[in-house]
Parts: sequence; structure tokens; C-alpha cells
Amino acid sequence: MGASTAHHLSNGPGRTLVLERFYENHPFGSSHGRTRILRTAYAEGVAYVPLVLRARRLWMRLGREAGEEIFRATGVLLAAPSGSKSLASAQSSARRYRLRHELLDPERAQERFPAFRFARDDAAFWDPGGGVLFPERAIRAYRRLAHARGVRFRWDSPVVRWRPLSGGRIVVSTATREYLAHSLVLSAGAWLPTLVVALRLPLEVEQQTVYWFRARDRTRGSYRTMPAFVWYGPQGGYHYGTPDVGDGVKIGGNEGQRVRNLARRPPPSSRELRSVQRFLTDRLPGLSSEPRRQVRCLYTNTTDKNFIVDFHPDHPNIVVVSACSGHGFKFASVMGELIAQGVRTGRLAPVLASFCLPKTR
Repeated sequence: MGASTAHHLSNGPGRTLVLERFYENHPFGSSHGRTRILRTAYAEGVAYVPLVLRARRLWMRLGREAGEEIFRATGVLLAAPSGSKSLASAQSSARRYRLRHELLDPERAQERFPAFRFARDDAAFWDPGGGVLFPERAIRAYRRLAHARGVRFRWDSPVVRWRPLSGGRIVVSTATREYLAHSLVLSAGAWLPTLVVALRLPLEVEQQTVYWFRARDRTRGSYRTMPAFVWYGPQGGYHYGTPDVGDGVKIGGNEGQRVRNLARRPPPSSRELRSVQRFLTDRLPGLSSEPRRQVRCLYTNTTDKNFIVDFHPDHPNIVVVSACSGHGFKFASVMGELIAQGVRTGRLAPVLASFCLPKTR
């Protein structure tokens, strides 16, 4: 969100400074891992659909401006046992916004997508408007374009505190310097609670591990042209994946580990790997069961798994942005646009009304 916001702020008046806790291209947040899924028929609720449609247009525009592929239209396959609430919600979103989609029985799904193994009681939903994003490329493009328009970046510069001054200005402090600002956007991911302690945000940080697997049976079709997918289980769990873009097929799930100390993150869980391996045996039997690589990622979750994008209740020139609950990267393009608009106008767009700060004080 931060890089996108800086990019969109660079298109308007004023000067922008970005203070980054870590070094450039670091892997300690929620915006890495080679690929991310963009779904248009959003199962998490219809309120997200206008945002994701605008986000997709902005990702495609970024690709044109940067001269490289940021979004690839692979389509997205959603699958689940028949009667799944997630598939019903995706269908409701598609119908309300008249998005192209198909409902497939297991026989048709098996014929269309031979890499997967469908059971007789499965149902499938095809979202042809979805695809995969390349997050590292996107972030580098945002930084490069913003820098060309005058945005300054300071690496290894964690913010330790901020304080308001009379007249509305803000002093932002790192360990070595202080900066004076007229507006402040706090987009610190898992570290956000340390910057807004008084708000007592009910956030939980979770570590997820994703894995890459090579094909061992290529008779089931090409894993480079397969769609991105989300496969919902009967007990509320799910697994997801993206096609092979060079390192193998990327697979993850939602059985993460809670992180209580960000300075001492736990090693990848064997339970996570076993869950993914069982999924491969059942649903993607043509892939090797041993991962060729793995990467950890942080989710910053709210209680209801929605986002937080709101003005600080005591300081109308400070925007609090975080807690994307593991499904936020696809929205970074549009969120940056809307946050930049909010900084300039002092008002956030009505489409963000669902993402207010919780009333905990």
C-alpha cells in the first residue's frame, strides 16, 4: 500500500517522503512471493468488487507505464464441495456486477482443467476476469515512477514515534532524524500497532508459508498455462495456488502460525507443509510432493478479516492504513489512489466506508 500511495501522491502537488523500516526489496512483509491472485468475483463480499475492478485497471495501466508485465489474465478457478457458501458468495458478486463467470459440474471442470482432480460432489466456479499479479515487479515499478517524479525514499529508517504540533503539522522521528510533515500515512503492516498504541487496535499477526512444487507428471497438462485457483475445504479451510512462472507451481493454505514477537518469528511449520502435501495428493497429483523452495509471509488480521483505511480519530491529517488480513495486495493499486485522494481532500471515498477503524476506546 505504501509504494502505491507514494506513486499516486507523486502525481499531485506537494513533496512526498517514504520512510521504510527495512532495506529495499526486503521479504519481511506481505508483498512478496513472485505471484499473487486477483479475483474479480469476490467471495469475501460484494463491497470489494468495485475496488477490485478498479484495481485491475490500475494494474494494467501500471504495466503499460512501466513497460513490463504486472498482471497476467490467467483466469481464476474456485472449487469447493457442492453447496459451498464461498462459491455462492462469489456467484452473488458476479451476478450483482454482471461479471462473466461459469458454474461447472465436476465432469466439465475435469475436462477443462485436467491438472486438477475433482471429486463427484465438487462444484467449480470460473472467473475469467481474474489472474495473477507480480508483486515485486509492481512495487519496483511504483518506486521507480514515484522517484522519477520527486518522491524520496529512506531505507532502514523505522519510525519510532510521531507527535502532533500546534497548527496541524506532525513531527515524525526515526532513530537518527526528525521530519516535519503536513500529512502522514501510516502503512506499517504488522508494525502498525506500535505507531498507534492509543488506538488499541485488535490486530493479530499470522505467519503463512507458501511453497513451490515441480511437476512429476506432465501428462495432466501444462502447469504454466493452468489458472490461478482457490480450493475451499468442507471445514472452512482453503488452499490456493498460481501457475508455474519459472519456479514451479506456488501453493499455500490458511493454517498459519500466530506471531507474538516480530523480532523472533517462528520457523515454517511442518503442519502447514503436511496440509499442503495432502492437498496435492488429493487435488494436484501430477506435482511432486517435495517443495523446491518456501517463503514466509506475514498476515495482519482484523477480527472480521476486513481492511483498515481511516483517518486517525484525533488527527484528521493522519491516515491509518493496514490490516489487510491476507487478501490485500490485489487492492494496493486502487487503495493507493484512494488514500492519495484522501490526503489531498481530507475526505475518504465512500467506497472505503466499510474499512473504518474499530471503536475500541
